[in-house]
Amino acid sequence: MKPPAFQYAAPATPAEALQLMGLHGDDARALAGGQSLVPMMNFRLVAPAFVIDLNRLRAWRFIERRADTLVIGALARHAEIEDSALVAACCPLLAEAVKSVAHRQIRNRGTIGGSLALAYPGAELPATVLTLGGTILVRSQAGERLVPAAQFFLGAMQSALRADELIAEIHLPLLPDHATAFVEVTRRHGDFALAAAAIALRLDAGGVVERARIGITGATPVPVRAAAAEAALIGRLADATGLAAAAAAGAAEADVLADPHYPEDYRRSLVAATIRRGLVLAAQRAGATHAGQ
Repeated sequence: MKPPAFQYAAPATPAEALQLMGLHGDDARALAGGQSLVPMMNFRLVAPAFVIDLNRLRAWRFIERRADTLVIGALARHAEIEDSALVAACCPLLAEAVKSVAHRQIRNRGTIGGSLALAYPGAELPATVLTLGGTILVRSQAGERLVPAAQFFLGAMQSALRADELIAEIHLPLLPDHATAFVEVTRRHGDFALAAAAIALRLDAGGVVERARIGITGATPVPVRAAAAEAALIGRLADATGLAAAAAAGAAEADVLADPHYPEDYRRSLVAATIRRGLVLAAQRAGATHAGQ
């Protein structure tokens, strides 16, 4: 299928892009990697009157460390994040999660800003940014604002991004001394997650959990922190019993999606399994000797 007719512009600077977004508002869609927007247009799920191609905006395509924060431009490709030695060193959770995004061909074009703006249930990067406590810098002609990831994702394919705004940067606080893991279950390799868990743990010298961050997605309408699972871990030994109990608490708390293909009980079991597997892996990476026993 072909999309309905639309007007097209490829601004050369962020200022030009923001001017066009301000001018066309709800009638416009921003084109970054195009790995979601173009198929949606072809199937006529969306029919923007104006497409604003952001690919010439080199100023928004970077990865750098600023003090204790990893800052990524919205137009950084998934493959660039995957291949970045800086990301691997500073943010191993993101480095691991991005490898689960679709296939390498898709990652060569897809962008982190596009993934966050789409806010698709089951997408790996929104849950990862949420788990890390990231913030999203959005800009318009009126100025800019920093939106915490916990406030950015409002529903399936719904975000706090206004019609005249574009994502410019993603800010990820570094988590020193945390061990991380990303685990997902998909129907086929490269598909969106049926359930996924992003984990960051800090253990003391005795293997007791001092800090825990657990983000889940896929089985929920939006990525969320598994607060009950996190609370169940703090102050407990990171052994198999404690990790399994935390996973069960996280699954019980989750507001899971359900449909005829994947009933609620099945989805909830996937949440428990991905949290538990992620916790075991992160605890083992942190040096816990009894995490999987």
